Amino acid sequence: MRLLARVAHACIEGSIFVYTSPGQSRVVPALLAATGQTLGTSSSCLQQPPRGFRTFFVVQNAALLWYVGPKQSVPIACKAVFACSLARGLHVLASNGQTEGKLSRQPSNDDGASIWDWTPPGDLAETAAWKVLRELAMTLSKSKDHMPALRRLDPLPTHELAIRLFYLYDHFRREPVVDSFPDGTQADSALVDKLAYYLWFAEYAYEAGTEPNLKKVLASREYHLNFAKMSATWGEHQPAYYVATHTEKKEVVVAVRGTWAVEDVVTDITALPVAFDGGEHLVHSGMSASALYLFERLYSLAKALKDDYQLILVGHSLGAGAAALLAMMLKSRGISNMHCYAFAPPMCCEPDLASTCSHCVTSVIFRDDIISRISQESVVALYQELVQYDWEAASKNEDTHPELRKYTEMARTVAGSRVGSWLGLSAFTQSSRRQAAANSPALSSGGSDEAEEGSPKGRGQQFPDEDQGYNPLVPGRVVYIYRASREDGTAGLGRVVTDGSCPGLRRIHLSGLMLADHLTDSYFEALGSTNPTKQDAIAKEN
Repeated sequence: MRLLARVAHACIEGSIFVYTSPGQSRVVPALLAATGQTLGTSSSCLQQPPRGFRTFFVVQNAALLWYVGPKQSVPIACKAVFACSLARGLHVLASNGQTEGKLSRQPSNDDGASIWDWTPPGDLAETAAWKVLRELAMTLSKSKDHMPALRRLDPLPTHELAIRLFYLYDHFRREPVVDSFPDGTQADSALVDKLAYYLWFAEYAYEAGTEPNLKKVLASREYHLNFAKMSATWGEHQPAYYVATHTEKKEVVVAVRGTWAVEDVVTDITALPVAFDGGEHLVHSGMSASALYLFERLYSLAKALKDDYQLILVGHSLGAGAAALLAMMLKSRGISNMHCYAFAPPMCCEPDLASTCSHCVTSVIFRDDIISRISQESVVALYQELVQYDWEAASKNEDTHPELRKYTEMARTVAGSRVGSWLGLSAFTQSSRRQAAANSPALSSGGSDEAEEGSPKGRGQQFPDEDQGYNPLVPGRVVYIYRASREDGTAGLGRVVTDGSCPGLRRIHLSGLMLADHLTDSYFEALGSTNPTKQDAIAKEN
């Protein structure tokens, strides 16, 4: 197993090496030489190659060089990349063998059951690819242990799952989810204006591009840029962020960027629950690592702030989750002159922890935003809706999209034919699926089989406590901007102050807006404001 792990590590390290600065510094000269160009006398080109070489290295740049230079550029580029990868892989494999030879003289346990149980020496893990893949593999293998309700679900056949999703989506296209909070506390205009003001800082963490540009734009708003980390660190869960100060307002703003690059996606999907800040509560592992990284760099700043200064933490999406967890860490160490505004945060901490931070974290969630609703509980609730949804009745409903009805008739014909039997497509029968739902322990939370024609019957019932596992919530006090019904019957927006346990936030809304509602522009609109960055761009064009 150790040999297999060493070979796998060498292949991965060699493949990823060409995307790193050291690898690019070896391949770039060969690529430029193919077009008769030179790097010049500056050695900085070797240390910091052009940004374009960082992504889709062979396809993007080899094609470009082939277009602008001799036609031999593509094979030369591919050979250079292959040679670099192979040389790095062989070097890592040989070095691993030497290191393992030394380690083998020491007492050691038997080989683990998986290649991921092996950890390469630090100097041979330069690209961090092995660490990233190991974390993702562990997340996939252990996720079912923390989500027992998902493990017990009886999976639908793929074709049946697809058609149910189509019909349920079409139903909510015609009848979108409308929430009502007759006794809820509505968000006042002062709070809404404050949220719109700080949303810009979270949004510009994406838009800044370069540190000089960020400094210039912040200066136009009378903020001084103290520090900026413009890119996330691969494999280390270290997000991009910046720190800015407004001396007259006496506030320091820390803005954490959300998901923008592959490095951020790795943090998003490294989602195993881990103990938070040495306590018993569980949180999202990737965001916890990001919060710890930020804490180690900002705690001294927070302690040094005078009492009349306010520390404001802001973030969107992944940045919102990391900023919220950072706020909890600072609060537990006595930092009181601080507040976090988290826009579109994921469900990232257990219910008890989510409720106890309401005095220092304000989360904002807009309408059908799916990122703030993904959890074991919401996925099971959606699956329950799919299983219990009477799509056969919906297929006879005249309001159903005609193309969907046409597809259904075609699918029925294929599923009932010999071809369908050969492909393993079961006949579409609602009654058999209802019986399966009644016998499923994860979906036996009750509910009548009688419903209006083509209406969803699963309404996101809670599953039993013993099935809970890890079920996080959105942190802190929550400003939920929901779809409300006006007196004239049209849809409008309401803004209620609630918390993460709100039923409307624990159910996935199938909607054509569930991704668009996650964008910062949508949040500006929801807060009755416009994006200042877009306004400035329009003004420049005019």
